[in-house]
Amino acid sequence: MYPASADFITAIKSEVRHIHWSGSIGFDIPITFDDENILSCTISKKISGQKLDIGTVHMSQITAELILPSVSRYELYGKNITVSGSVEGATDVIPMGIFTIAKATQTADRISITGYDNMHKFEDARFSLAEHGIQSPYEWLSEACTACDVELGSTSSVIESLPNGGRKTGFADVVADVNTWRDVLAYLGAYLGSYSYIGRDGKLYLDKYKGTISDTVPASFRASSNLSDYRTTYDGLYGVHKESGVQEYVHNTNSNGLVLDLGINPFLQFTDQSNRLAALQEIIDAWNGIYYVPFNAEMPLIPTYDAGDVLKFVDNQASEYDIGVITEIIYNLNGSMTVKCTGDNPRLTASQDRFSKSIAGLSKDYNNGQETGGKNFWMLHTENTSPLTVGSTKTEVAEIEFKQTVDVQRLGLMFTCDGDLSATAVVKVLITVDDLNDYEFEVTESKSLLGKRTYNSTCGFRVTGKGTHVAKVYMTVTDSALKWSDLA
Repeated sequence: MYPASADFITAIKSEVRHIHWSGSIGFDIPITFDDENILSCTISKKISGQKLDIGTVHMSQITAELILPSVSRYELYGKNITVSGSVEGATDVIPMGIFTIAKATQTADRISITGYDNMHKFEDARFSLAEHGIQSPYEWLSEACTACDVELGSTSSVIESLPNGGRKTGFADVVADVNTWRDVLAYLGAYLGSYSYIGRDGKLYLDKYKGTISDTVPASFRASSNLSDYRTTYDGLYGVHKESGVQEYVHNTNSNGLVLDLGINPFLQFTDQSNRLAALQEIIDAWNGIYYVPFNAEMPLIPTYDAGDVLKFVDNQASEYDIGVITEIIYNLNGSMTVKCTGDNPRLTASQDRFSKSIAGLSKDYNNGQETGGKNFWMLHTENTSPLTVGSTKTEVAEIEFKQTVDVQRLGLMFTCDGDLSATAVVKVLITVDDLNDYEFEVTESKSLLGKRTYNSTCGFRVTGKGTHVAKVYMTVTDSALKWSDLA
């Protein structure tokens, strides 16, 4: 929330209140306007789309109808427009943002204006991959802001407190959809488990979703509200390593959650798998303990509310769990405001296991459209339902039957266990498809963390023939036994 005095908070939430609006347009001699000039004005901000997203870079927008008799619409394009609000009973002046006018139409007695915040500058500036190396996220953001003529509002300490904020990274040449700095900002925001936005001061900020309640909304202060009967959170995350062509999975301690699918992120293409998994783990761990109830509510306008604020609803249909983040807010300056929290229903996706939900993303990343199946992936996964101990004798630890409906297709198979290994232990893994194709590899001390850890391995097979196929995984462990546990 934008900071305000106790007098302002009391006055804005009173049953009788009067809000005064004023603004200016940035000519050499600014043109000012106030309530008498404003026929209508709407400001909209959002940090997420239809789903609860990270890595978002939405532009805020202002649309206004103003009575400005001495102004021509031809003079307005590219000028800055600002609006501020105050309330009787307090001295605070609350800025609503700085917007650049992109469109202006005029009738005999009014001018209609559409403007956007400084996020549009990141869209206008081209990005060249060849000019960049390995650097910290704060350095990446500083470079982006310099290239786009926008001031960075988040301090280095704030950026370092975000997931992966202290982990240097480079931009790998693994995607084809990056043309502007706004594209880079989206990938960097996802790398930091955060969303980007332009503050009311016109500066760039990054923030992450949180559970701290910003304000409580009683029924008496809601004109209408729809609260979902489910809670949304994330308990798992996928990231694709382009070079090896596999999708890696991590999870946190939440339950009954959804899975984030980051696809191929250029900032997450570390050569060392342990670094990649650690970076993914930081992103999903930021969701630990955070549960939101999606909502849609209309209420009297409070200028200090912002997208990203966490609201708690009480009274009427609300329960103690009805806490949600504002992912979209629409201020109608002469009326009310609408606040929304988006989020999928985990019950509607419960029929899909975590790995089957990722197949579409893999197909999108790898399908070249040249042959039936081609570079598509069929991702299989297994978790033991009861503990197994693997020793020096080769032991079958997984068997998965799957149906293939295309002529040729690449298989991605993942198995998961907890392992207690000594420093000298060697794990040998053998994977077969239809008892014909062998894929064997070893994991020794130099390639795996010691002690108890989640153990993920993947391989890629080119499976031919429509119909039913069987994949099997065998393991042997020399020196010490490897215990498998149920990780569901």
